Amino acid sequence: MSILTAIFQAIGQAITWIFPVSESGHSAIFHDFSGRFTNACSQLTGVIHIGIAIGIVVAFYKLFLRLFTNFIGGWSDLFHKRLDVKNSSPQRKFMYMTILSFVPMLFYLIPAGKYTNVYMVFHRTSYNGNLLGEGICIALTGALLIVTASMVNKKNKQLPQIVQALIIGIIAFLAVPTAGASLVAGVFCVGILVGMSDKYALRYSMVMSTMVLLVTGIIEICVGVTKISVVSAIIGLVISALFTFLAVKVFIFVMKNKALKYFAWYDIAIGFICFVIGVFEIIIK
Repeated sequence: MSILTAIFQAIGQAITWIFPVSESGHSAIFHDFSGRFTNACSQLTGVIHIGIAIGIVVAFYKLFLRLFTNFIGGWSDLFHKRLDVKNSSPQRKFMYMTILSFVPMLFYLIPAGKYTNVYMVFHRTSYNGNLLGEGICIALTGALLIVTASMVNKKNKQLPQIVQALIIGIIAFLAVPTAGASLVAGVFCVGILVGMSDKYALRYSMVMSTMVLLVTGIIEICVGVTKISVVSAIIGLVISALFTFLAVKVFIFVMKNKALKYFAWYDIAIGFICFVIGVFEIIIK
């Protein structure tokens, strides 16, 4: 059973993370129907998150090689006092922007009384025995996709890159801990709305996802309340990486064929169902 769990959970998490349908939202739905109203995680979840990150890196290995090279080069230029951010190459500017987008996440560390910190304030609203919030977030993701789909391949007003990075950072700050929200969908859609091309916005969302997945994966392995065997961990890692790679290719195909609306209608349908269930859950309680 542990091996079957690793296989199906890896497939489910990989697909729902890469596609703009919210991994956390689907997880909350599963927890709600299984009666597991807790935000505690298993080590398997952390392993799979790392596997998803590996799958993204493999799918965009050229991009990550350039980012790594520019990261090392940036530190070298800073050390030798020849850093010139304004006249940097497009690849170097991409790296600077992604780093800047992570700055708002530092606010997670602000103390928040009994909730420990700001991150837990958002996270504790999930898996609380009610799907109302998740339904709203999933439906809003669908609405955002519809707006974005109508603007792909159109010349949108491009905001300054610093502003783009900060806006996307704020969206990521809200999406990461909130069940029903999708980091990939949020960064991809908002990236297009602030003037990025669809190709640029997709790569931006994947780079940010990789960093978030690696950090959360390591934390989940350390604090996970459910332990796993080495065999289950290896299977979960490999399956999640493989299906992530395939999901990325499918997402690119869907994007090129202007079929984002299908994800949008799925989100709106699932969001509406969760909203109705959430209302009934409130009435019953």
